[in-house]
Amino acid sequence: MVPRSSTPHANRAGGIRIPGMRILASPACGEESPCATLSRGASSATLRRVPLRHAVTIASLAVALTAGCASAEPRGPCDPLPARGTLGTICGFSRPEDVEVVVPAGIMLVSEMAPLRDGGSGSLAAVTLESLGTATPEIRRLWPPAGGTQGAGGGAPTGDPSCTGPPAPAGFSPHGISAAVRPDGTVGVAVVGHGSREAIELFDLEASGRAARLTWRGCVPLAEGTTANDLALLPDGGLVVANYAPAFGGTRGMAWMIAARLGLDTGDVLEWSRRSGWRHVPGTAARGANGIAVSAGRERWFTESGAQRIGRIGAAKEGEAPDVTRAPIEGAPDNLAWTGRGTLLTTTHLSPLGFLACAFGRLPCRASWQLVEIDPRTLATSVLLRHDGSVVGAVSSAAEYEGRYYLGAVFDDRIGVWAPAP
Repeated sequence: MVPRSSTPHANRAGGIRIPGMRILASPACGEESPCATLSRGASSATLRRVPLRHAVTIASLAVALTAGCASAEPRGPCDPLPARGTLGTICGFSRPEDVEVVVPAGIMLVSEMAPLRDGGSGSLAAVTLESLGTATPEIRRLWPPAGGTQGAGGGAPTGDPSCTGPPAPAGFSPHGISAAVRPDGTVGVAVVGHGSREAIELFDLEASGRAARLTWRGCVPLAEGTTANDLALLPDGGLVVANYAPAFGGTRGMAWMIAARLGLDTGDVLEWSRRSGWRHVPGTAARGANGIAVSAGRERWFTESGAQRIGRIGAAKEGEAPDVTRAPIEGAPDNLAWTGRGTLLTTTHLSPLGFLACAFGRLPCRASWQLVEIDPRTLATSVLLRHDGSVVGAVSSAAEYEGRYYLGAVFDDRIGVWAPAP
């Protein structure tokens, strides 16, 4: 429950104060002037150009979160084998934000993120593919390893040479995940890591099925003032990353999340290579850059949660700025994933206040969402499933496997499973 003192208060300049942050406005600012500044304490990080006409939105948001943090009634048991056309669930997870099917390894990887507000730790879990579609899916935690062995695996290190050891398990918070088969046939996994450090953690995925294991191989630290959300691992070891905001999690992260929703550019798309390091992709300034996908032709796609749109970055010659095309989408889009048909999947959040109430502790989460298929060439969208969140809420990712869709849910204890009706 948010304490009573968190109720928003008007300041003399006409702004609103929310616990842990201030919206400061000059008395000379008009109602439509974008001269307010959102800051946190004495921090040098500021959110500038927040239009004061959004003060009502912020006040309403704070009131909703203050009233909405009590736990809701618990849901019923999970149903891993729902009838076609019916949404089911697989229990046994903790905040499963991203899901990725890795067929060569016989598993579906799941990132279990730490809580956004209160810290804690997360893990990387796996469901064996042969157990999907049964009444008893097999779930294992792959990292941190149960035996406590955290050292790097053998072979040449990958990533940034300055990164010489794995992240501390205490505070490790995995977010977006990506797997790719390397030219030598081995499987690499890249994971957005928050908490103990802000970096892309790199693993080898060895063996398969019940024997699958992750071995840490290196990392790529994020530059100061950037945080990753989703990502794509390239076959040559490079990375494409959605730079969501200057901070993630905690009060500052929540402030940036709100800022993106209010129309501020908070990040962009980043690329990394071992040869040249990080670079910002021109023309991709975004309001909450979230999902990322890449093609063999080196085109890129990204989503903007705050702007409710998707973008395509055309292939460009070295030294040239790419063409960036954007299109609207209903709701706040989250992660991106490929289907076997060569289309893209995303999930979009349909209730911003419901989503943020879950982020502030209202559980079980019942924020509404929809599953959307995207034509990667035209960016046209088709809604596959729309849901009120009563079975599983705030769905943040999707993976397709053998005619079923598996749905990560960032605040939940379960993932969704759904197959279209015949």
